[in-house]
Amino acid sequence: MDYLKKIGLLGFCSMALFGSAQNSFNSYLKDATTSREHSLDILKMRVEVSFDAQKGLVKGKVLHQFKVLQKSVDSVFFDAPGIQFSSVKLNGLNQKYSATDKGIWVVPSKAFSWDQTGEIEFVYTATPRKGIYFIGWNIPEPKVQDAFAVRKQIWTQGQGIDNRYWIPMYDDMNDKFITETITTFDKDYQVLSNGKLLSKKANKDGTITWHYAMSKPHAGYLLMLGIGKYAVATAKSKSGVPLNFWYYPEFAERMEPTFRYSAQMIDFLEAQTGIPYPWESYSQIMVQDFLYGAMENTTATIFGDFFNVDSRAFLDRNYIGVNCHELTHQWFGDYITARDSRDAWLQESFATYFPKQLSKVLDGVEEWDWQRRAHQNSAIEAGKKDNFAVRHTSGGTARVYPKGAAVISMLEYVLGEEQWKRVLTQYLKTHAYANVETNDLQQAIKDVLGLNLDWFFDEWILRGGEPSYVVHYEDLSYQDGSRATEVAIEQIQKTDETIHYFKMPIIIEVYYQDGSKDEIKEMMDEAFEVVKIPNRDKKKIAYVLFDPNSNILKQVRFKKSMDELRLQLNGAKHMLDRYDALVAMRSFSVEEKRESLLQVLHREKHEGILMEAISQLALDQTEKSQNALLKMAKFGKASVRDHYFKTLEISALNATSFEMALKDSSYDVVKTVLEKLCRYQPQKASDYLKSTENVEGMFHTVKMKWLELSIINKIGEEEARAQLSFFASSNFEFRTRNQAFLVLKSTNTFNAQVIESLFQAMLSTNGRLAGPASELANYFSSNLEYRNQMKSFFQEHNYSEKEKEILLKNIFLLKN
Repeated sequence: MDYLKKIGLLGFCSMALFGSAQNSFNSYLKDATTSREHSLDILKMRVEVSFDAQKGLVKGKVLHQFKVLQKSVDSVFFDAPGIQFSSVKLNGLNQKYSATDKGIWVVPSKAFSWDQTGEIEFVYTATPRKGIYFIGWNIPEPKVQDAFAVRKQIWTQGQGIDNRYWIPMYDDMNDKFITETITTFDKDYQVLSNGKLLSKKANKDGTITWHYAMSKPHAGYLLMLGIGKYAVATAKSKSGVPLNFWYYPEFAERMEPTFRYSAQMIDFLEAQTGIPYPWESYSQIMVQDFLYGAMENTTATIFGDFFNVDSRAFLDRNYIGVNCHELTHQWFGDYITARDSRDAWLQESFATYFPKQLSKVLDGVEEWDWQRRAHQNSAIEAGKKDNFAVRHTSGGTARVYPKGAAVISMLEYVLGEEQWKRVLTQYLKTHAYANVETNDLQQAIKDVLGLNLDWFFDEWILRGGEPSYVVHYEDLSYQDGSRATEVAIEQIQKTDETIHYFKMPIIIEVYYQDGSKDEIKEMMDEAFEVVKIPNRDKKKIAYVLFDPNSNILKQVRFKKSMDELRLQLNGAKHMLDRYDALVAMRSFSVEEKRESLLQVLHREKHEGILMEAISQLALDQTEKSQNALLKMAKFGKASVRDHYFKTLEISALNATSFEMALKDSSYDVVKTVLEKLCRYQPQKASDYLKSTENVEGMFHTVKMKWLELSIINKIGEEEARAQLSFFASSNFEFRTRNQAFLVLKSTNTFNAQVIESLFQAMLSTNGRLAGPASELANYFSSNLEYRNQMKSFFQEHNYSEKEKEILLKNIFLLKN
């Protein structure tokens, strides 16, 4: 019997073993990206600028102090696409130059030589559509005070290589220098830039000149400007770092929830890295129509004002994670900077990893586990499309952000928390204010701990793919009377020249029905392995866990019975293991799992596992289940309440809870229940709309749903369409407008104001506004009447040739 059982277990993967030996040679997907060559080391860049904001015009002078790196340099190139030059000087003397569509060549009369120093000055003008953005200057001031109304601002975005569009410069990651900015602008506006504010001088022409300077070098893409009407709140971390929060003064009540935990984050990151905050101060400034979530400019993070939340919106979406992400970059990205884009993971992965670590402090270990799993899932989904590595420029955001963060978590798992922190501190110290490559982190592990983890970096950073395991176990009795659990593990992911079998230390735990357990930790790297775990007291097995708490990025197939899943759901220590058992119950009937689901609702606290239980129990119409679910309508976490209302159908039992939720503290919940109630009881739609007429929500999302339902139910329809058209106009920031575009489409609202708004939006430099506007314009243009109206509008307006080109590219039917 024992012999037959062993044969059955080993036969589990006999075909996989045949002819599938691990590859013994190394191949990697080619990446054409290399570090850019440069002949000068820029030591300092001093930028003086003023603006004609309505024209989008930059008037500037930049002085580069340099040191020669090569034996002989007869010409030097500076990135400057589209910039017009009026003067070029070398060491104070006029200098010959040659401008191209990409930049400018400076040709000294005598070649530069090794270690020579000097200064090159450019005086120039530019009207860029990248790098620097002029928001709201050709739009009338809003007539009403609205948190999402358009504002007059100027702000910059240097990453990836866009500062070159408004400053002639060497614009790449692999040279770091001290920057200084001198900005002259209207006295009614405030100006923020990198470093310390050295002076603020009032001029006779009604302008102020703001002079900022850095004391340590940083990469040129991190230079920034932010100009607008702001108030500034201040704070200090425990270690004394000055913090400045730039916010909109007319919405002061939003300042605290927006910037919440900022000072604590500095304390947290100093403790985690072992390195004090490495700059003079830290400012954060909200701006309108920002292209991304935020940007980690050295000492001065810019973030989109779509994170400028009030206390209610904070419950649904807030700035905490992004705030910590950008602050982490002050160490990983600004203090140390990747040499080129192949090593962007050394910045972005760490900036994704540390907010996850912060969640353990702010929200508990189960939220930390949940975020780890989310990173793993993102990586796995990316791996289904291609096999690019983390350190590959074609890997995409899923590799550089979540997969890299998951890999860092595994590195900590392999080394242990204390050893990992020791490595991290030395790595940062060694490369302070310098450039880094992946090998520098590998070498830090060797230098600090004497450990060689080349195998880890090879499989997780330099190669693509993720392991996929099939796991099976047998409870075996042997002829000598002993007993053991034998666990068979097969790696079934596709392997080739670039993806091999993965090597990782993996824990296997065997839980017994008396509550005790045995465990083993083995380094596994073969296609098929069998692990033997002695069962010395011959106990009855309850369930087995492979990699408890999901420390390893992987896919797993581990079939278990309902009894095993039930015991795992009720008894596993870690929420992720309980959650996995719950997900595995999806294929079982509600009668088999009802009691287990009810226990989850009663016992669990984390939103992830609760929402899964709600989804599985929603269709169970028994009174016991529906009453248990009803308690979720008042759960403390807004996301759980919202999931309940989205998942459950309205019934006589819960209708009152739906109606009460129209006054919920969460905007998302109010939006969800308002729509459901109006569709469930259209005869009462007027009452529901009246009770929520003053609820706006972030980007007016609740009001947008309110307008849509008013139109659908023909309650004040004409006024609703007019207000909706107004929200789509240039009077508002892009997220409000995008919300309005969706409702314009769903309600078929089309008029002259909508046409004007769409055309204006398609000309925006903000792709996140221009793209949705183009989609909606093309949707409407499929209607012949609407298309003719748009053609007439296009022909009647005096657009420039460039504007015509953009519009014709965005609305293809206008060409016909």
